[in-house]
Amino acid sequence: MKRALLGDRPRKRLAFLAPTLLSLAIDLTLRGRAMLEFQPHGKAIYFSSILVSAAFWVLPLSLAARMFVVRDRKWRLTALALFFGLWVMPIATFGYAGQLAYYRVFRAYMGRDTLRLGVLLRGSLEAWFLAWGSPALFLVMLAAGAAITFALFAIVRTKARSLAGPVPILPVLTFLGALFCLWTDNVDSRFLQASTPDVSFANGVVHALRAATTGRGRVRQGVTLRMPAPLPLLVSARARPPNVLLLLTESVRADALCSDPPPACRAVFLDDVVPDRIALGKLTSQTPNTFSASMVLWTGLAPNVDFVEAHTAPTLWEIARAAGYRTAYITSQNSKYEDFGVFVRKAGIDVLATATELGGMEHEQLGAPDERATEEALRFVRSVPPAMSYFALVHLSNTHHPYRVDASLQPFAPHADDPSPDVDAYHNHYRNSVRMQERLVAGFLREVQRLPSWANTVVVFLSDHGEQFGEHGIAHHNHSLFDEELRVPGWLASGAGTIGEGERAALRSYAGVRTYMQDVNATVVDLFGLYGARATMPLANHAPGRSLLRPRVPSEDAAALLATSTGVWEPDDAWFGVTYRETVLIGSVRAPWTCFDTARDPGEHHGLPASQCGELMAVASRAFGLAAQGN
Repeated sequence: MKRALLGDRPRKRLAFLAPTLLSLAIDLTLRGRAMLEFQPHGKAIYFSSILVSAAFWVLPLSLAARMFVVRDRKWRLTALALFFGLWVMPIATFGYAGQLAYYRVFRAYMGRDTLRLGVLLRGSLEAWFLAWGSPALFLVMLAAGAAITFALFAIVRTKARSLAGPVPILPVLTFLGALFCLWTDNVDSRFLQASTPDVSFANGVVHALRAATTGRGRVRQGVTLRMPAPLPLLVSARARPPNVLLLLTESVRADALCSDPPPACRAVFLDDVVPDRIALGKLTSQTPNTFSASMVLWTGLAPNVDFVEAHTAPTLWEIARAAGYRTAYITSQNSKYEDFGVFVRKAGIDVLATATELGGMEHEQLGAPDERATEEALRFVRSVPPAMSYFALVHLSNTHHPYRVDASLQPFAPHADDPSPDVDAYHNHYRNSVRMQERLVAGFLREVQRLPSWANTVVVFLSDHGEQFGEHGIAHHNHSLFDEELRVPGWLASGAGTIGEGERAALRSYAGVRTYMQDVNATVVDLFGLYGARATMPLANHAPGRSLLRPRVPSEDAAALLATSTGVWEPDDAWFGVTYRETVLIGSVRAPWTCFDTARDPGEHHGLPASQCGELMAVASRAFGLAAQGN
C-alpha cells in the first residue's frame, strides 16, 4: 500500500516541490511582514495554499518525468514540448514573474476575478495587460518565465530515470483535490489573499474557465482596473478653492453617531471639536455595501449603472486634480478584498495608502488600525504647500464586523462579540466600536484645526452604509434596503474662511429631508468650484445629485435609486428600490415589490401594495428593467 500510494522512491519527488518553494520565497520577499500579522485562521488558510501548490505541481512534473523515458523520440519530444510550452511556461510567466510585477503595481496579486473582469472591461487579455504593463515588461516576464521553465525542465530530466515506475496514487488524489479547491474557490485569492502567488493566479484561471463553462462569465459585476474617461478643461469658480477633507467611515448607522450639533443631540467627543457642524439632511446611502457606496460617492453615478460605466466615470480625485488640487486617498480598508484597491490605482491620486501600506491588518474585514490612517492623513495635510488646496479622502474601517473596540472605552453594556445568544448585547459591542472611532475622529480633527490651513478647510463626514441588528431578522449589512442599512450619519464643518452664511443656510434647508450619496458627491464638486461644469463631465446624465450648498427647492426633489446589486458588486440576493421623500418601493426578481411610508411607519414593518407608491413603480421598471417588470 505504501508503494502504491507513494511510489518506489518518494523522496525523489521532493524535488518537484521546487515551484512551491519558489512561490513561497517570492511571497516572503514581497509581504513576509504582513503575513506574520495574519490571525491564526489566516495563517492556517495560507498553509493550506502551500499544500494546494504542492499538489498542483507534483503530479504534472511526475508525469513529465515519465515522458523522458518514452522510447519513441518523436512522441517524447512532442509531449515534452506541449507540457513545458503550454503548461509550465504560461504559469511560470504569469504565476511567478507576472505576479511579482502585478504586486509591484497594485500591492495585490492577480486573484479569482482579476482575469475575468479585466478582460471583460478591456475586451482582450492583451488590452488588459497593456492597461497596467508594457511590451518591455512582458518581455522581462517572458524571460523570467523561460528561465523558470528551463530550471524545472532540468530538474525533471535529472529525476526521470529514478522515477520511471508506475505513478503513485497519492499525487493523483492530491492533484484532483487541488483542482477541486481551485474550482470551488476554497483558496483565498480575494480577501486577505492568504495564498501563494502561483495558487492565486491558478485560482483566477480556473475561475475564468468555470465562469465560461457555467455561464457565469456573462455577469459583468465586480471591480477591476478602471478606464477613466478624459475630463474637459476645468477651472474653479471659487477665488480660493477650499481644502476638502472627506471622512468616510464604515457600517455606521444614523442612530449610532450624532450628526446634528448640540443641543439637538449629543456626541461625547465630537461636540467639543465640531460643535457647529451642520447635518447633511437625513442622509441615506443608496446601497448597503462598501464597494457600491464608494462607487456612488466617488463618481456620483446612480446604483443602476453597468460595469463599464462604473469603471469609466471620473472620480472625485480626478476632478479635483484637474482643478489644481493635490489629492490623497488614505484608508485602513483592506485593499486586497475583491481587488478593491485596483479600482483607485488610476484615479488621479497623488498620495495613496491602503491597509497594505499602513500595516497591522490582522483581520480582512477590519483592515488596518484606523489610527494609522489618520496619522498618515495628518502627514499628508501637513505636507501640502500653503498656496495649494488639497482634497483628501480618509476612509476608515474598524467599525466593520467584527467591530474593533477598546477595553477601556465600553460604555454600552452588556456587550458581546457574538450575535447568537443576545443580539442586543452584540449591538452594544458595535456601539462601543463606533464610540471608539468617534474619539479617534475627534482627536484627528483637533490636530487638523491646529494647522494654519484650517481656516480654508471643509470637513465632510459620512458613513458608507448602515447595519442591521435583528430589526428585520437580519444581522450586518448588504441583505436588504431597509433604513437600518441605508440611513447614515452625515455632517459638514469648516474653518472660518471657507463657506459663507448663504451656503450654511442652504445646508440647513435640508434639515429633516432625505439626501443621498449622489448629493454628497455633487456637494464636494461644488466645494471644488466646479458645480457649473458638471454637465460637461463624462456620464453626467447618470450623476443627477444636487449640491447641498444650494438652497432646497421642494418642487425639484427627485426620486433616488437603491440597490444591493451594482456594476461593482454582485450579492447573493439582489434587491432593488426607489425612494421619493418618505416613500420607498423595494423588491427583487424573486419577491413582490412592496411600498413603505416611512413617515407613518419609520420601522418599515407594514408593507403596502406597490400601487401605493404611485409613479415609483414606473421609475423602477425603467431603471432596473426585468427586475421590476414581473411585479
